[in-house]
Amino acid sequence: VYRVRVLGDFSKEGDDTVIPLSWIESAVARDVEYNPNRNTVWGLDVARFGSDRTALCKRRGNTITGPIVTWQGKDLMQTCGLVMAEYKRVEAFEDERPEEILVDSIGLGSGVVDRLAELGLPARGINVGEAPSIDGKTYMRLRDELWFRAREWFEQRDCCLPEDSAELVAELSIPSYHYTSAGKIQVESKDNMKKRGLRSPDLADAFCLTLANETAFRTGSHSWSSELPEMEVAVV
Repeated sequence: VYRVRVLGDFSKEGDDTVIPLSWIESAVARDVEYNPNRNTVWGLDVARFGSDRTALCKRRGNTITGPIVTWQGKDLMQTCGLVMAEYKRVEAFEDERPEEILVDSIGLGSGVVDRLAELGLPARGINVGEAPSIDGKTYMRLRDELWFRAREWFEQRDCCLPEDSAELVAELSIPSYHYTSAGKIQVESKDNMKKRGLRSPDLADAFCLTLANETAFRTGSHSWSSELPEMEVAVV
């Protein structure tokens, strides 16, 4: 972000980046048509250790409906309590109440899914390490497929991020990708980003989880395809 915004060096933007920064920035505070028929979906990325944060993203159709909520240093039951508090706050408002709460169920997240379901919330575990849900020929894992769904979401140019989205914009523009020896796309891992001195993209991952909702994914103004968008890539 510093290289592009401050130094004005756009030469590397999009070379091997999943989502070009210019696409993301153009979505901030964009005036888009509101679709009352779209359901709200929440994505919850549960922190695992250290400096990672638990992040809760709320999306309705082509709009992120508010700043992504984050917590740090909370145990699993505290995390469940905080999500429950968010749910109770919007429970009386049909357009804000989530159809599903999609939780990254790898590791600690599985316990959060079980407890939220026990509390009566519409929680569903998403194992992003599993095989892709639609296009196993193109992507290595579900995580890779979700990040490229996010790419398509921005490429449509009819989506909107809240004005106060600087951190989310930065995180979405961070990951690169490459092709495996089997010819499948693999998005840069969190561990590799940390090796590059970058923070884990917890907010961005929470957003990507909202795109795992099959109903929201297959209906409405977007007609998603499993085909890879045209782009220049470096095979490694």
